Amino acid sequence: MPTEQRLNKLKCVAAQRQPGFTVVIEDVFDPHNLGAITRSCDAFGIQEINVVFETHAAFDPKEVGKNSSTATNKWLKYRIHQDTETALRGLKDEGWQIIAAVLDPAAESIFEADLRQPRVALLLGNEKTGLSAKAIALADRLVTIPMRGIAQSMNVSVSAALLIYEITRQRRERCPELLQSDPGQAAETLEYLLEMHQRLSRRNKGLRKERAKQRR
Repeated sequence: MPTEQRLNKLKCVAAQRQPGFTVVIEDVFDPHNLGAITRSCDAFGIQEINVVFETHAAFDPKEVGKNSSTATNKWLKYRIHQDTETALRGLKDEGWQIIAAVLDPAAESIFEADLRQPRVALLLGNEKTGLSAKAIALADRLVTIPMRGIAQSMNVSVSAALLIYEITRQRRERCPELLQSDPGQAAETLEYLLEMHQRLSRRNKGLRKERAKQRR
């Protein structure tokens, strides 16, 4: 069982998760970028991430990118998808509004777009080519981060952090109720976090035993 201090921390985290906010990553190929994105998701209260592996080799988000995620990746939930269309149509059927981040001057500026929908799925593409044409076609809205420098793009993890921040900022200022889980959702998240705590505790205990054997 976790200590009282740890339990209180997990309860606080569970209560502050944003139930109506998820992130969708299409074909990210650098595990460290995904790790950095998960770190931002955890920081801003996003519990579940959707990861699409259609054209790139799949990997386990809980087991890679440890340095960039500082192990926050192990506390989050992941829905793994094999193709973009099925993933996005499924989310739309669940009531999520798909907001795609693109490099397009015709897209809405994040500084002007109203991003306070009750269920927002932020869609991000891979590091080299961005979102596929299929993903863009299935999105409900297109947003962009206006830039004033020579470069017209940023690392996907940086873009994700900025977009997650802006959506959270708008929610906090105009509809703060969207930032809090209801008691049932918080209880479900806490149960998952406690399960992860137990798994990590068992794993760390096993690693300590193995190290002790090696020192003999």
